[in-house]
Amino acid sequence: MRLESLSKNIVKIMQELSKNQGLVRLLQYNDDNPFDRNLPDVDGSTLIHPKSVNYKIKPYPFDVEAETGETSTIRVYYNSGDFNENEVISETNLHIDIIVAKELWLINDGTNSLIRPYEIMSRVTDMVGKRSLNTTIKLRFDGWQHLAVNTKFDAIRLYSEYFTVET
Repeated sequence: MRLESLSKNIVKIMQELSKNQGLVRLLQYNDDNPFDRNLPDVDGSTLIHPKSVNYKIKPYPFDVEAETGETSTIRVYYNSGDFNENEVISETNLHIDIIVAKELWLINDGTNSLIRPYEIMSRVTDMVGKRSLNTTIKLRFDGWQHLAVNTKFDAIRLYSEYFTVET
């Protein structure tokens, strides 16, 4: 993989994730039931726009300022990579972090209870995993892990060591 591909790949992954209305609702609505039909659909493209108040899918691992509100976000970034002898990327480690305020983990529509980060993880793997349909992105997820962020937030990190993005 060439260095020029890094930016394009991350942006394509972010754009693909923003197309899933269920994922968009899980990120946007901090309600007990983000799937309530009375809630309006959200333009998913606003979730990847840095100047939008809906900015929820970000291409970097950390914010310098701590988040204090109840929110859910996704971070898509390369954590590390290796070069071969020709300074061509021979291996990359991509992380997708799903960060959710602890108060938002449980969602309930009055009949069914779900865990928001697991629902987000399911949609992420459906959209960009190796079995995804109608996409040129094929991440091979190697695993996931729970991460403690702070007293207000916890996260799930998806790991991918190899993937292809067709241009």
